[in-house]
Amino acid sequence: LQVAASKAATLAHTGLIKAYLGSFALSILVMILITQTL
Repeated sequence: LQVAASKAATLAHTGLIKAYLGSFALSILVMILITQTL
C-alpha cells in the first residue's frame, strides 16, 4: 500500500511540474507573440 501511495505521490508531483512548466512556456510564447505584433 505504501509503495502505491508513493507512486501516486510521485505521479502527482511530476504532473504538477509538467503543468507548471507548460504554463510557464505558454506565457513566454504569448509574450513573444505580443512583442512580434507590436
